[in-house]
Amino acid sequence: MADRPAALPVRAVVVTAAVTGVAALVFAQVAHAELARALQEKSHIAGTNADTRMLRWQAAARMLADSPVLGVGPGGFRQHYAAASHNAELDEQTPVAHNLFLEVAAELGLPGFLVLVAVIAVGFVAAERALRLGADRRPVVAVQAALIAVLVASVFLSEQYYLPLWSLVAVAVALEQRARDGRLVAVGERRAGRSPMPVAVVRNKRPEEV
Repeated sequence: MADRPAALPVRAVVVTAAVTGVAALVFAQVAHAELARALQEKSHIAGTNADTRMLRWQAAARMLADSPVLGVGPGGFRQHYAAASHNAELDEQTPVAHNLFLEVAAELGLPGFLVLVAVIAVGFVAAERALRLGADRRPVVAVQAALIAVLVASVFLSEQYYLPLWSLVAVAVALEQRARDGRLVAVGERRAGRSPMPVAVVRNKRPEEV
């Protein structure tokens, strides 16, 4: 008959449980303090970012109001930010407006802003035409959704310095052109595959029917 394993002493079990409980309580207290500190820092950073963005949006609006036709020039927001903002960050070396539409309008004026809107419209119109021409819906709808996402992000980011906006417009135009070329090829193949009318039938027809 096999020997039964020796039972653990009750005192050892109690001590182990007590030590584990104390360690868990200490860890919980430390984790709670660290979590509270991290949340407080995150809240402070979020509030600072919101205040900074508001200052930059106001500065961009002032630049647009001062130069509505020509703007302050490409890249001029960085140069004129300190003068346009009464509370500019002194340690900021390359400030941006964190808003695609305001920054483009401030730098290029209303004509440049209208060109930006026209480019974005070209992307949406091209995607819609691609759908009407019979293109695969999945990539076209994906491009449309991505464009909408980029525009929403552009309210808080200077997206003109990044590729997604411009590349998505280019992809939408390419999808339309591909769908158009595919339709032309299909029409050409249908015409080439049409059987000619027999000559006997043509001869038997009346002149007005031919």
